[in-house]
Amino acid sequence: MNDTQNRLDILLAEKKKLRANKIKQSEIHHHSIEQLQRLLGISKIRAMELRAMSEFQTIPSIGIRFAQDLISLGFYAIEELQGKDPAKLVHQLERQLGAWIDPCVEDQIRLCIHYATHANKRANWWDFTQERKAYRQQHGYPANRPTTPWYQLEQYKPANRVKAQKEITKTDLNNRLKLAIKFMKANVKRNLTLAELADKANLSPYHFQRLFKEVYERTPQQYFTRLRLKEVCKQLTKTKLSVSLIAAQVGFTDESSFIRLFKKELKQTPLAYRKNKKTLQR
Repeated sequence: MNDTQNRLDILLAEKKKLRANKIKQSEIHHHSIEQLQRLLGISKIRAMELRAMSEFQTIPSIGIRFAQDLISLGFYAIEELQGKDPAKLVHQLERQLGAWIDPCVEDQIRLCIHYATHANKRANWWDFTQERKAYRQQHGYPANRPTTPWYQLEQYKPANRVKAQKEITKTDLNNRLKLAIKFMKANVKRNLTLAELADKANLSPYHFQRLFKEVYERTPQQYFTRLRLKEVCKQLTKTKLSVSLIAAQVGFTDESSFIRLFKKELKQTPLAYRKNKKTLQR
């Protein structure tokens, strides 16, 4: 399954102007705020937001939602994160949200600070899970931490992103998508087709694809690719198997295409990832 992700929360009019000026969404951060204002006819703050969303997503494994979290914290460039305290940023984000966040968000905060501060820019957010766990085991959380989990907030409930008038319909469609995701995770080493996934959800391929992206903010193809790449990273870290063998075991039959995809998504080669991961563990 192949697909190209729309990396920005961008308006149709802005997209048209980007095309007219031959600017790729992934390259917006190469332009100054003033240039973006002039070329797109937008306000300074909107230009700052677009540029920041583009730049933050150059960090391996960072997506649009977390890029927006960083903007909500007042950051508009990677360099602004240099030397920041990840725990303080977590507490600030949780206070803003009024709920405690998914622990992987803290891992992403730690990744971005590492990326901004150190020469080694080849890590991914899951490389900081143990660091976060060790820190929290020693320091815990502040006494005034919000008690509501983030997933109980209305805006984060997947069922609330399903566009249906009746609650029973929303719940049913959301459960169908969960069945498809469960199938993906159980068959991450297989080459699944859109038709197979749609069948698991008991939906037409067109309806399934549209609904999935509406709820999870990425297509089924993108979601499944991320799951497979995560499995590859796990194997690169925990085994000494060759890259070609790992790729084949996870279902990537064309090694050259796999390496191009890996480099595109993680900003480094599989061998560099394995080497850098070992460096981080020392």
